[in-house]
Amino acid sequence: MNKGRKPDIVCIGAQKAGTSWLHVTLAARDDVWVPPFKEMHFFDHKFIAECRRWAPWHVKQGLKIARERHLMRTLEPDTTYLEYLDRLQTKPMLNGTWYKYIFSRAAENQKCLDVTPEYSCIPDEGVDFFKRFLPQTKLIYIIRNPLDRLTSQLRMNAHRKKKLPSSPEGWEELLKQPALKTRGDYLNNIPRWSARFSSDQLLYLPFSQIRCDPQSALRKIEQHCDLPPAQYPQAGEKVHRTEPLELPEFVIARLKELAAPQSHFIREHFGDSFYNDT
Repeated sequence: MNKGRKPDIVCIGAQKAGTSWLHVTLAARDDVWVPPFKEMHFFDHKFIAECRRWAPWHVKQGLKIARERHLMRTLEPDTTYLEYLDRLQTKPMLNGTWYKYIFSRAAENQKCLDVTPEYSCIPDEGVDFFKRFLPQTKLIYIIRNPLDRLTSQLRMNAHRKKKLPSSPEGWEELLKQPALKTRGDYLNNIPRWSARFSSDQLLYLPFSQIRCDPQSALRKIEQHCDLPPAQYPQAGEKVHRTEPLELPEFVIARLKELAAPQSHFIREHFGDSFYNDT
């Protein structure tokens, strides 16, 4: 079995902050290789108990969709690729050997990319392990205005339920979901990563730069990841647009309360100019 390799670039977060855009946009490059689906969950599965409950399901769903997509696009399926997909859902899954095998199909001249927003949430021991496991990897952490990010995530979570909330109790249930706070918890997550990775290795990128000037954001990413300049005709297109949903006033007030300390932290940690850009 091919021993595989490790990723050269990892986007560690944050959820609802343009990570799908990054995955799709960089995948269009010939010199960047991406896995058959987004979000590998290797590090969060290892260090976050909540993620261990659903990460294997996510991987299997991603592999299923990748297989279906491949079979729909060709009259002569690539049996080697299908065997590769089968191998990725064979136990043991989500260990180090499995993770390295993911990138085994990349060419030598390609940089491998893993985009998994949950990585930003792993605890101190997880970041220490990440540092040991990927000592040379370039990291990207996209920072979005905390209130906008929270609002987008809450809307996404509401639409994922079988039935949209129609009562204060239903909204309270959504507001109490732990992931709503942890996925964009810059206040606690960023210091862990900043303590272990210098700016040469870890790029904090304002989401607003992606939204307002995607080409400029991509130039910054290229420079950080040692990629030559390229053209991105689709860079201005949104990849995942959260469906609109009117939120009750008390929900908006609660989101503002949750966002306030995060906004203050961003201002203090990065300066007013960075915060204003987000």
